[in-house]
Amino acid sequence: MTETLIISGDGITAKIAIFQSNIRNSWCACVDSSIPAFSMSDAVKKGYADAKKRGVKIRHITEITTGNMRHCKELMQYAELRHLGGVRGSFAVSEGEFVAGIRGQGSLEKLVYSNVPEVVSHQQDIFETVWATAVPAEEKMKELA
Repeated sequence: MTETLIISGDGITAKIAIFQSNIRNSWCACVDSSIPAFSMSDAVKKGYADAKKRGVKIRHITEITTGNMRHCKELMQYAELRHLGGVRGSFAVSEGEFVAGIRGQGSLEKLVYSNVPEVVSHQQDIFETVWATAVPAEEKMKELA
């Protein structure tokens, strides 16, 4: 069944875990500079480790700063990482699903989820366009060092 949902509260972490476990081939995310710290929280990090064990290709785009560099370096153990200045908002797309975070008072307040093929395809195209313009993480990290 195809669906688009808006999830809030405790359902957010559960839906992210389901999204992560459903990925078979490709996990692409474009996230603001605060998300690498969230991504390295225990529950979410487990999803990365499990996906990597399954052979999933993980690619992430974020704004790399001196403040999040430690988390970005940790994220690089699981994902190919690129830098893009000024990233706002956060979304992830796989071969069959899309999620986007909506921030409230500093935290993730809602999650948009869709497995509608046209939505997923559109978000994959957006990610590929942004990926092509982003800078490899190693280059940005050298610049900040």
